[in-house]
Amino acid sequence: MVLAGVREAWQPLRSQWLGERVLLAVDDRALQAVALRRGAISTPFWESMLPAQALVDGRPALVDTLGDFLGDLLLSQGLMGQAVRLALPPQACHWRVVVWPLQEWPDDPREALRTIDPDLRLPFALADAAIDLQPLPGEPLRSLLVAAPRDLVEAWLAVFAITGSPLERLLPAQVCLRQALLPALQATPADGGVLLLHPSADGCTALLWRQGLPLYERQLALDASQLPHALEQCVAFYRSRDPGFSLSQLWLTAPLPAQDQLAATLGVPLELLDSAPYASPVLQGLAQGQ
Repeated sequence: MVLAGVREAWQPLRSQWLGERVLLAVDDRALQAVALRRGAISTPFWESMLPAQALVDGRPALVDTLGDFLGDLLLSQGLMGQAVRLALPPQACHWRVVVWPLQEWPDDPREALRTIDPDLRLPFALADAAIDLQPLPGEPLRSLLVAAPRDLVEAWLAVFAITGSPLERLLPAQVCLRQALLPALQATPADGGVLLLHPSADGCTALLWRQGLPLYERQLALDASQLPHALEQCVAFYRSRDPGFSLSQLWLTAPLPAQDQLAATLGVPLELLDSAPYASPVLQGLAQGQ
């Protein structure tokens, strides 16, 4: 028991001393991961399938099962006790651009937003949400809101209470993607939009961007015969709301079947993004997040 107590005390100290950290990105079926030591990759990219039905729409449905599985997985990789940063799947979180009816930033933006309670068409109340706000440049006063149900966040905290590794940060995949791609997104022409496709084991996230701001998001099936039409519908729907929108580029975070056909259908050039050495822009953004 004394030895167990020493080990328990040593693991957090070892993690802090060596600067070790595990980056995990999950969807309902699988996870992707790398480990860092003092900012450099110490355990290369790996993937693993999750227990069936352990996650449903990014929400832990089998907390004990998932906690035990992640604990065993980290132990098998020699990463038990290291701090973990986790990227939630896109379907677990929602984001909006908020235009503030104010001239200056409030002292506590989160509480101010809950008090104002604008109609953001979220599937949950702001009062019941964990929220993150990132200021956006320009006028009027705007910020990027990312929100998830508070009980979903609490369920993840319960999972990591079982794993034996501390949860350092919990970030939406959308925020990680933006963090990794922001320099490239901001360098695109002001009048040109980007369609970003992020495939995963669950399907494909389609995101429309302009000048680093998210405009529209949809979750699509990875069906090579249906995807071109589905993407045309996405662009047409957003253009019906913003007639001046012009799509100029198609970006992929990973190769897709018939990807050249997608670009030809949309009439824009295709670029396959390079996320080396992380193998995923979500993990790259997770590493860059402060």
